[in-house]
Amino acid sequence: FPKVLRPGTEVAFKSVEPGLESLAISSSAYFDLLNKKEIIEKIMEAEKEGFDAALVGCFEDPGVREAREIVNIPVIGIGEASMLLACMLGHRFGVVTANDHKVATALEVMISLLGLRDRAITNPVRTISMANRDVFTRGFQEPHLIVSAILDKAKGCVADGAEVVIIGCAGLGPHCTLSGMTMVEDTGAPLLDCVTIGLKAAEAIVDLKDRLGWPPISRAGIYAMPREK
Repeated sequence: FPKVLRPGTEVAFKSVEPGLESLAISSSAYFDLLNKKEIIEKIMEAEKEGFDAALVGCFEDPGVREAREIVNIPVIGIGEASMLLACMLGHRFGVVTANDHKVATALEVMISLLGLRDRAITNPVRTISMANRDVFTRGFQEPHLIVSAILDKAKGCVADGAEVVIIGCAGLGPHCTLSGMTMVEDTGAPLLDCVTIGLKAAEAIVDLKDRLGWPPISRAGIYAMPREK
């Protein structure tokens, strides 16, 4: 965080209650729903404690849309923020994510829901070959293994037309930032760490809200708040 955030910006972690998922099983829509409830309640808690913004630390942006309806602080989805920035840096993008077929499929659906299907390459989400259990154990001790696995798939994205490649996992992206890997080697294509982008997006939106008086979230449509009662 000190590598990318301004002096004075503080980050606090709030974890959901454990036990809803395990790395030993594939992702589950039902467990995802239970996790969303925990995430949203942590965001509500953060608002009451005086935080300026909330960032959800998962590229699938679980609970982001729902939380925006019920709090008056900006709620940043690192997936949405990364894809929108990618569209400003190049014409087409690809996403490299963890080794999970269901997650990859969910991210393809997410790209369509954001209206960005035409800005993504064919087969836009590529999974690394390294198993999740290895990533979050051995990989955290030897980050060069994670970086190598990401670059391998990122090069394939560029070969298939990506001008920007997003690292679509909060557990993967920071390894490239800390390793100084910000570009797909020998291509000129930016390699985007979704966590970094989410943090900077939160800073920017809070700045604009504070300095220009913007509302933290639009209440004109989909994010209209429910009645207090």
